[in-house]
Amino acid sequence: MSNKFYGVTREAEKTINLLLNLPASGDEQDWEIELADPSKIDQMLDAFESEGLNFECKSALALLLISSIQDAEEAGALSADQIRRTMQLLSKDGEVLSRMRFYWIELKMASKVRLLDNITSGKTEK
Repeated sequence: MSNKFYGVTREAEKTINLLLNLPASGDEQDWEIELADPSKIDQMLDAFESEGLNFECKSALALLLISSIQDAEEAGALSADQIRRTMQLLSKDGEVLSRMRFYWIELKMASKVRLLDNITSGKTEK
């Protein structure tokens, strides 16, 4: 599977919108930016861990999660536990991790490059 990733599929977007009860109109151009919500980070982490999501839905959820993490960092509301959990979950799914590195780092979509490079490094703290 290719690590190239330019955004979510419509079906994955709809699934995540329903799962997280997001206020989506369906017309979002930058879905992950427009619907990012730092208050839902823990819910996103729980869903990533426990829901039986397919690859596209996990990729969409990870994209939204990382966008929300950037917003939380900007607001000074990101906890060390949220960073740790995100790193652990992404490191367990190499294909999703690879997609996130491509999208946020290689395509230069990240506003918090150092934070995102750390989260998507594939390394976890013991």
